[in-house]
Amino acid sequence: MAKRKRKTKIKRIPTPVAPPVTTSSTEYFIFFEGAINREATNLLYRAIQEGIRQNSSKIVIFFSSLGGNIYEGFLLANVIQNSRIPILIHATNHIDSIANVIYLSAKERSAESHAKFYMHGSSGGGGDIRQLEDNISAVRTNNTRIAYFISENTKLPLEEVKEKMEKGTTLSAQNALQCGITGQIIHREIPNNAQRQEIIYIN
Repeated sequence: MAKRKRKTKIKRIPTPVAPPVTTSSTEYFIFFEGAINREATNLLYRAIQEGIRQNSSKIVIFFSSLGGNIYEGFLLANVIQNSRIPILIHATNHIDSIANVIYLSAKERSAESHAKFYMHGSSGGGGDIRQLEDNISAVRTNNTRIAYFISENTKLPLEEVKEKMEKGTTLSAQNALQCGITGQIIHREIPNNAQRQEIIYIN
């Protein structure tokens, strides 16, 4: 009599469940063109905060400015340097005066081939002798602050920055690349379907 074959029990191994894939949010774009004043500073600050609120992977600021208020410029620079998410600033046209400080506050920087950078010393108002003395002191202090910031965030030695500011110096995007002001010369466009804000002042 033939022996019955025992049925082999097949041990079921549970299929491992893959962890949920978390996709990073899209980049958030800000298009800024105009003067650096109180209103523009508030709008740009709010736009940056909105990009953070949207859980964006990166904020990209298309930036051009002829300069403006020194206090507002350093305020924006502090905001950008201490942002919780990466901020890239792309120079689209003019980066003049205090706009250099804002631009250099971003760790990642790029520029259009036709962008230009202009460094110069600050200026003061008029008044009586005492006011003139105060203004001269303020101008010297502001020039020193700006020169240190530019030097610390580029390849330019401090004395060279001071010299460029004193005589007023315009740099092409290609010169700016050599000096470490910009990290890349590239053409960028904001995607049609991207989240964006526009802050534009006609100077």
